[in-house]
Amino acid sequence: MMEYILLAVSAVGMGYFPFFEIYLAIPAVMVAGMSPVSAVLWAGIGNFAAVPTILFFYEQLCKIPRLERWMNRLEHNRFRGKIERYGGLVVLLTTVIVGVWAVAAVCRSLGMSRKKLMLTSGISICLYGVLTAYSVQAGLDWFQ
Repeated sequence: MMEYILLAVSAVGMGYFPFFEIYLAIPAVMVAGMSPVSAVLWAGIGNFAAVPTILFFYEQLCKIPRLERWMNRLEHNRFRGKIERYGGLVVLLTTVIVGVWAVAAVCRSLGMSRKKLMLTSGISICLYGVLTAYSVQAGLDWFQ
């Protein structure tokens, strides 16, 4: 039981931090002995926790008057309608390339709503987590 808890904490921790995210967290804990479903669950929770963190600090930065004006100019741009319309697709396609931290920060600063960002980030993390776990499991099975 203690080994599972340590692996779960490791997966959450690696999933949370940039550059590790789910792409390194899932393979690492699967090689250490965690099942693919548990690896996706714990690494996904850690990776998704980055989105509320970014949203929280974005709101805190908006409380500083000078930064608020600058961030409002960024958020209310001429592409706002397109961001609301196609932003979910952008999140789904780019999260795998640049990571959830960068995607969440950029999409929020360009005016994507909190709700849409949270939903599409969650879907993206689940999708790429399952694909990563499947790929790792297929690779591990190949070596046996």
